[in-house]
Amino acid sequence: MLKNKVAIVTGSSVGIGAAIARKLAEEGAKVIVTYLTHSTEADRLSVEIGAGCVCCLDVTDRLHVRRMMEDVTADFGNIDILVNNAGINHPADFDKQTDEEWDEVLNVDLKGVFICCQEVLPYITDNGRIINIGSLSGRYGGPRTPSYAAAKAGTMALTHCLARFLGHRGITVNNVEPGMIESDLLEVSMPKKLREKLMPSILLGRLGKKEEIAATVAFLASEGAGYITGQMIGVNGGIWTNY
Repeated sequence: MLKNKVAIVTGSSVGIGAAIARKLAEEGAKVIVTYLTHSTEADRLSVEIGAGCVCCLDVTDRLHVRRMMEDVTADFGNIDILVNNAGINHPADFDKQTDEEWDEVLNVDLKGVFICCQEVLPYITDNGRIINIGSLSGRYGGPRTPSYAAAKAGTMALTHCLARFLGHRGITVNNVEPGMIESDLLEVSMPKKLREKLMPSILLGRLGKKEEIAATVAFLASEGAGYITGQMIGVNGGIWTNY
């Protein structure tokens, strides 16, 4: 489905990002695995999936991102797919969120997406794909996630703007919004008691799997999704919004 497509997945050493990298590689893409702190996991994943290369990447550093885009293009000839997955969260009640936490989350989760999208523009092919990984929190405001929810809401607007800007080139831009997904991030950001309280809100009665997010991304990256752009794709088991 994605044979010989060149795909960059930010934050792909662990978690949902690693699942996305695996799925794109399984579909035939040449995947560039990126990491900031999990170098061992990134190297292990690269060997596992036969990745095109592994890059240390700070998405908040424009020059760093620019050099990576240049290097990938020099090595592979072009970039077909960009998946903006890198992100962090500092869970806190609204009245306890600090300025430092707010700034760090917005810098990585929103500005980082903006930088990567801008810097890929000279290199991404016509009819390419940009897929942002958002969150259900960005639509409805998750518990104890003021900075994270604000950043993910921002990626929704950014997705609309970029889809409008790139439509004439046939490049699609979409936002995948995971709900409650089995992951280390969920364990850290949402206490077990709260997860149990919210479980009845999920129509399918279970947490989602990282592989289900990856499958959605792979479809959006495929030729079959060429008429889907500017969309917010919820992958959440039909969760109600009665947080």
